[in-house]
Amino acid sequence: MRNDEEHSGDEQKKRREEMKSVFSLPGITLAALAAAGCSATGSYTSNEKFSKAFIGSIEQQQRAYQGPYRNPIIIIHGFLGGKLEDVKTGENVWGDFSGWDAFSVPARKLRELAIPMELGKPLNELKDNVVSAGMLDRVKVKIMGFTVERNAYVNLINILQDGGFQPEGFPMKDGRTYNTLFAFSYDWRRDLQWNAAKLHEFIMKKRKYIQEQYKALYGLNNYNVQFDLIGHSMGGLVARYYLRYGTADLPPKGAKPHVTWAGAKYVDRVVVLGTPNAGYLDTLLEMQKGTDIPPFPPALLGTWPTYYQMMPVLSRKSVVYADNPEKPLDIFDANVWVKMKWGLLSPGQDETLKILLPNVKTVADRRKVALDHVKKCLDRAKRFVDAMETPATPPDDVMLYLVLGNAVKTTRRASVDPKTGKLTVVEYAAGDGKVTKSSALFDERAGGVWTPQFRSPIKWRGIIQLRAAHMGITTDPAFKDNILFLLNARPTSSQKKYLESLEKHSEVSKH
Repeated sequence: MRNDEEHSGDEQKKRREEMKSVFSLPGITLAALAAAGCSATGSYTSNEKFSKAFIGSIEQQQRAYQGPYRNPIIIIHGFLGGKLEDVKTGENVWGDFSGWDAFSVPARKLRELAIPMELGKPLNELKDNVVSAGMLDRVKVKIMGFTVERNAYVNLINILQDGGFQPEGFPMKDGRTYNTLFAFSYDWRRDLQWNAAKLHEFIMKKRKYIQEQYKALYGLNNYNVQFDLIGHSMGGLVARYYLRYGTADLPPKGAKPHVTWAGAKYVDRVVVLGTPNAGYLDTLLEMQKGTDIPPFPPALLGTWPTYYQMMPVLSRKSVVYADNPEKPLDIFDANVWVKMKWGLLSPGQDETLKILLPNVKTVADRRKVALDHVKKCLDRAKRFVDAMETPATPPDDVMLYLVLGNAVKTTRRASVDPKTGKLTVVEYAAGDGKVTKSSALFDERAGGVWTPQFRSPIKWRGIIQLRAAHMGITTDPAFKDNILFLLNARPTSSQKKYLESLEKHSEVSKH
């Protein structure tokens, strides 16, 4: 009689022979066998990838929750991301592209889009009839008889709505009774500090609305409502300035910025997406050559203070002399712009200046106005980047997160011909196509001393890298999973305090 060990050995031998016969069949591989017979559920070996996350009961409860334990959210769009209209006529200035030509911009539209220029008048006193008219969720452009539609911020809104937030202006969903998701729209041509002050007004208005809801629904009087801000691109700069300085103006020229964290009184989290925290080179390049889509001439771009405020900080050494690559240019110096004949100061832009300054009759007078405007914009820009570059540690109750793209070749450095002022891109880096990874991080190694770990004046609480382009960040599946976890599942200091009060109340009730 055979023992159990001999019997087991025979079974194993038989099994090996069976497996050999299977793998000897044409076209049969281990991967094919695994795919045919293995599900990812319960498997140690599955390599399957999925387009959607599995939503378990805990997350379902998170998404269904409505109440003070979850902060309301304010989205702050980026450059070009808000509609503009003429407040007197009600006509659309930016956002409705049904009558646009893909290859040129009508003179009337150029005048409407330009910031007025006036000799000797401060930037904040240059008024026109153009006002913000809401965030762009989708963009429709008609080109040569074809309508092209692109998502702007509808992806972000949909993600947050799926996560349980109720967007203002949308039908109430899943038993919601009040709005918890708001869009701050602003004039993206205007000074970023000026727009940060507008953001404060918006926060105060929505804070009052939420307080009224909490009082009516939960009996909470004057609840200390905290907001989470999500800023895309330039919107991240607006959010960060507000967090650091509140409504305060930029410090005077030569004065050292003093970070007060005034905005932290009303903000728990700031999440910035693809934000040029250390500036980006395309702003300077486009003020010399214009843009292709939309087809904006350099002189138009040169009227917008925001373009100067998003230029690369000097420490990055993003612009160097072609005949001396070790010598960077001070791109915030008006004398450099005069010498290089950049932007509004280019002789080739006088035809556009005639359109923008119809009451200024001579080339010399138009040049005086243009130079005055450039000086004012550069002065504000230098003071803005200095204020944003100043190192400071956020209060413990503020959480600062960054989401960036790192998969696209992005302009990093340009050289300038000192005789002609012509700029030529000489270096690219990882980024999202507009903003480099190092700028989003504000990595001080770019232009500085290399170290194994990055250094930044911004104290990030968390960083998420995605293989996405500038507007594609919110379409990456990993973005949705991560942003909803940050907003729904990771508590802030104020939320912890609220939870502690609930637990204490529960203990009292037991006794």
